[in-house]
Amino acid sequence: MKKWGIILVGVIFALSLTGLAFAQEKAKPAKPAEPAKPAKPPEPAKAAEPAKPEAAKKEAPPKPVVYRMGGVVTALDPAAKKITIEQDAVKKERKVILSVGKKAEKNLAGISVGDVVNVWVTGKTVTTLTRVF
Repeated sequence: MKKWGIILVGVIFALSLTGLAFAQEKAKPAKPAEPAKPAKPPEPAKAAEPAKPEAAKKEAPPKPVVYRMGGVVTALDPAAKKITIEQDAVKKERKVILSVGKKAEKNLAGISVGDVVNVWVTGKTVTTLTRVF
């Protein structure tokens, strides 16, 4: 009797899985055809208008890229709020000159040339500056 119960449960389970395979999407009724619109009579030629500048259709500028980088400080200019960081062992070696934002400016006093730092950058501006060692 137990065998038949297990077999019955197994068959019901198998049928429940295959039922999804046979499900079909219901066909949507076709939209009725729209009646043809009568043709408009041709308009008289207008005087030449000056071309509108396409500057009005400007798209919003793309959002600045936000990323984290780390490296060695090679140059520091607190007066101009500029920092140069050299990165050696990532995907590529690079040297970047970044401006320091208002929030990161308070941490700039503890940084000197030769320090290893981690920075969060938005566009070309340092938003967070942390001295590693």
